[in-house]
Amino acid sequence: MKRLKWTYLALIPFILCVLFLRGLGKLCGLTYKQISVIFNLWIQGAVLMISGLFLWGAIIYRYFNSNDISWLCALILYLPIAYLYVYSFIKMLNHYHLPFDRAFDRCVIDLKILALKWHTTYQVVNLLIFVFIFLLLLSLNIIIGYYILNIE
Repeated sequence: MKRLKWTYLALIPFILCVLFLRGLGKLCGLTYKQISVIFNLWIQGAVLMISGLFLWGAIIYRYFNSNDISWLCALILYLPIAYLYVYSFIKMLNHYHLPFDRAFDRCVIDLKILALKWHTTYQVVNLLIFVFIFLLLLSLNIIIGYYILNIE
């Protein structure tokens, strides 16, 4: 009996994600391609951008409430990161522009290219980007934002 490759294990959460998106699409009256573009690209991208900008706003809030120079330094240092969130979101919207089928197909092609470069499968790359990296960045933004707002 052949050993089970670890990449096959990625099929389980990948299939669960597909089922989630199909169900969400059915609920909203959208096709799988439409809901995938809206949820994975637009919503997740917007959530990351907004959470990144929230951090910048939290730093601005701390600076104006304390007039502490260290918050001004943090504000200046974080500006490129805030800019990167906005720039990346706009760039992604331009790269995966409508119609939905075109945006979805282009995303699949890009994921397959990354899978070839990373010597893995399309499903693993999809999970890494749209689940793991998304949740990691969002969690970091939330934790850092919480820390910024609760410093005494």
